Amino acid sequence: MNNSGNTFMGIMVLITIVIVVIATFSLGCTEDPAGNGTGGNNSNVSGNGYIYNDAAVGEVEILILESFPVQVRAVASGYLPDGCTEIDSENTTVERNGNTFNVSLRTIRPKDAICTQALVPFEETIDLDVYGLERGVYTVNINGVEDSFELTVDNVPAE
Repeated sequence: MNNSGNTFMGIMVLITIVIVVIATFSLGCTEDPAGNGTGGNNSNVSGNGYIYNDAAVGEVEILILESFPVQVRAVASGYLPDGCTEIDSENTTVERNGNTFNVSLRTIRPKDAICTQALVPFEETIDLDVYGLERGVYTVNINGVEDSFELTVDNVPAE
């Protein structure tokens, strides 16, 4: 009787492990029925099998390099949603509207990849074209997160 009790418990443990493994894989591999990948409103699936999203920026830091003309870099940091998602540096856009630099930082992820479901930290440096700008305060907006910097003199070399 004792031996059959151990066998029954062993079978129950094995069944439980199989159910947990199947549930884990099925939760990690679900797809949006609309075909929008893993993102929210800003996701885009292209015909080449990649999913593009806005990067989740948590912080923006401005670096003003000691040179003349002055050079300015914005450093965006945050977290990527999984181990397959990367920053899509080739599609980063910077537009200046008055005293505001609007930066769109995007991510790229293979559509059908099976990825680790762990947050991955990122840090991306973006050069800002400040040559020729007048002195003043400028704002940098990267995916909704802002920081500012001040040019204390016109950024044009003396002739």
